Parts: sequence; C-alpha cells; structure tokens
Amino acid sequence: MISGLQALQEIETAANQARSQEGQLDGALRSASDELTRLRVERAGLLRQFAQIRLDLIQREGLVGGLDVAERRALDLIGQTRAALDQLTGRQGEVDAQRLQAETDRHAYADEVTKIISTLEELQARVEPQIRGGQAWIGQKGMVDRVEAVWTAADKKAAQAETDREAKRKPYEADPLFSYLWKRNYGAAQYRANYFTRYVDGKVANLVGFQGARANYAMLNEIPARLREHADRCRSDLDAERGKLVGIEQDGLKQAGSEAIETKLVAARATLAEADNRLNTAVAAMKAIDEERAKLLVEGENSNYQRAIDMIAEADSHQDLQSLRRSAAQTRSDADDAIVTQIEKADGRAAAVEQQVAELRSKALDLAQRRAEIEAQRETFRRRGYDNPMGQFSNEQTIGNVLGGILQGVVQGAVLGQVLQGGYSQRAPRADGGFGGQGGFTFPSSRGGGGMQQPPGEWINRGQPGGNWGPDQGSFGGDDSFKTGGRF
Repeated sequence: MISGLQALQEIETAANQARSQEGQLDGALRSASDELTRLRVERAGLLRQFAQIRLDLIQREGLVGGLDVAERRALDLIGQTRAALDQLTGRQGEVDAQRLQAETDRHAYADEVTKIISTLEELQARVEPQIRGGQAWIGQKGMVDRVEAVWTAADKKAAQAETDREAKRKPYEADPLFSYLWKRNYGAAQYRANYFTRYVDGKVANLVGFQGARANYAMLNEIPARLREHADRCRSDLDAERGKLVGIEQDGLKQAGSEAIETKLVAARATLAEADNRLNTAVAAMKAIDEERAKLLVEGENSNYQRAIDMIAEADSHQDLQSLRRSAAQTRSDADDAIVTQIEKADGRAAAVEQQVAELRSKALDLAQRRAEIEAQRETFRRRGYDNPMGQFSNEQTIGNVLGGILQGVVQGAVLGQVLQGGYSQRAPRADGGFGGQGGFTFPSSRGGGGMQQPPGEWINRGQPGGNWGPDQGSFGGDDSFKTGGRF
C-alpha cells in the first residue's frame, strides 16, 4: 500500500525518465544531422579536387562555382537552425529545471501538509472521547436530539400539508370562473373595479359560490405556508443547538492545542499553493516548448538541415559515380581514381547516416508520444485528487509495471488510468467525521490559481458520523477538495 503522493511521484519519475531519453535522442539526432551535412560537404570538396585534376577549365569553373554557392547557402541555413535549436534547448533546460524544482517543492510541502493533518486527526481522535464523555456535551447532545425530533415532526407535517395542497388545489384552479375572480382579488381589500365590472363579478361570484370557495382555497394555501414557517423556525433552533454542541467540541480541541497546529496548517497550505502556481507555470511553458520540438521533428524532411543537404546534393548530382569513373579511367594518373573511391565511400556513409537520422526521428516522435501519455495521466491523477492526504493505492507493483511498459512502448497510456482507478481507495478517518463541526480543510489542487481552484470530483465528508469519504462522481465541475473529518 502506497500513498497517493507516492504514486504521483512514481508517475512523475517515469515522465522525467522519458524526458531524459528524449534529450539523449535529440542529441543523437543533431549529431547525425551534422554528420550527414559534413559528409555532403566532404563530397563537394572531393568533387572540387577531381575537377582540378580532370575537367577542363570551363567545365571546372562551372562545377566549382555551383558547389561554392550551394555550400555557402547550405552552411548559412545550418547556422540558422543551429542557433534556433540552441535557443530552444536552452529554454527547455531552464524551464525543465524550474518544473523539477517545483515538483520537488510541491511534494515536500504536500508531505508537510499531510503530516499536519495527521497531527490534527490524532488530536481530534484523542480529544473526542473525552469531550463526548463529559456532562456538558452529553446534556447538549440530549437537547440537540430533542430539538431535532421536534424539527423532524414539523418538517414531516409541513411536507404532508404541501403534498395535500398540490392535490386539493387542482379542482379550484381548473375552474376558469373561480380562477378569474381569484386573480382579480374579488372579495379582498385589494379588489378594484368600476361599477359595471363589480356588478358582473358579483353575479359570477354568486353563481359559482365563490365566497365559500375562496375561504377554503385561501386556507388550503395558508396552512402549508404556516407549517413550513414553523418547520423553518424549528430548523433554526436545531442549527443553534448544534452550534452550541460544536462549540463545546471546538473548545475542547482548542484547550488541547489545536489552534497552534491549525496556524501551521494555514502557513503550510499557502506554501503548497505557491509551489502549485510555480509548477503550473512551468508545465505550461514546457508544453509550449514540446510543441515547438514536435514541430521540428514532424517537419524533419522540410527542416533547414534537410534543405541544406538537398542543396549540396543537387549541386553535385550532375556528377554521378559512373561518369566520374569513366572520366578517371581515361587518364594514366591514379589521383583521380583515388578521389572517385573516396567519393564512393562518402556516399555509402551518407546513405547509412540518412537511415540513422530517419530512425532517430521516428524514435523521438514515438517516445514523445509515450511521455505525453504519462503526463496526461499525471494531470488526470492530480485533477481527480488522488494525491489527497487520505488517498492510497494497493497495486504499487502493477503501477510500476505499467509505467515501465509505457516507456518501452508495449502498453498504452490509458491502461495506467484504469490501473490507478482500480487500485485507489481512501483510508478511514481516525476520528468521527462530524466531531468539531462541519468545516473542512481543502487540500490544494495541482491546478488553478493559488492551488485553490479545484478540479472536478469533490472530496467530501458526507457530514455524518461514520459517513463515506470519497470522490463524489456526480459533482464534476464542483469543489474538488479534501476535507478532514472535523473543523480543520
């Protein structure tokens, strides 16, 4: 069994491992691209040497001039790309360092908050039996029970009267003449009409027996309203008596030293929220850099590196190996034959490096996708509040195996979400969830300003002794917060 915070650390470690592998692939890809460019430039140089030995002046000047222009343009493009990549790599290093520091800080601060909550829970559990065994609490609890019984009866009676009203009012409201006179306030002090209208209304009232029906209908509406007012007063009395009971509990907690611990908790929450803000900022910045990096990878064949290589290849493509061999064979000198051999070897090495570049680019894209899947599950983990102080996982080994499988490319990221959901549970609170009142400590979320804007899925104490702690799946879009069992 591991805590939610420990499970989150495992996920973050796997994501960081993937990022480290991506960095190694990036370095290898850049080295391979540089090597491919170098080989192309080397071939162009060998062609210059061949031209000096074998070709006539006009042909030599045309070839060498074209190679020089292509090489200069290619090296200029490579320089631009190198500067852009260096800048991107520098930004990535800075932001990644900030993200790692924020993650480290958040875990440390979250651990501190969890320890303080645990201390408060232990205090609550120790004080609870003492307070509830005292005469003051027992007497007040008896008063609460009596007032609650009165409110329950009053509420039930009001609800029954409201139900009866809905059924009994229908015949009155279905009569169009009665409804007409009622809406005009006929027979009441508010009634206003001229002589003729008053005369006609009187005839209609006599016809339908409005006066007697009006009194019955008014009483039908009045009784439930009065009963509901009475029930509401009883509820207010109950709230007041419960408040007194909570006051007794809170006084006991204060006497036991809860205020000093709660002060530490407020400070720890503020520090944790600040780390959340830094982490969110770093994650957003890293996401933007990842998008730039992915764009460079996806556009591999259209990148400045590739265009530079193509320029040089185009400039020397008019001199293929076969024609060079034929030209070299026509001379008695061995120098031109040696150059052709070197060009052939350079072409072979270039072909191998081109294949290596393609493979590295494919691996980098695949690894980036797998790392993104892990990070997506990490965000879901934090959004659902799995890292709250009560959270725990019973399938630590399975989580580790799935993370390893994702890194190796044999498991999809969605599997991790299923494993986390299946292994998650919450430990029972150490004390009665209702002791000390129904306030709540909200465990700062990993998303939102100051760690206070909570994501979907509410962590709640159901508000009753022995109530269920857990995610309220019906409250998506609500206050995703962890609350201790008491006033903390």
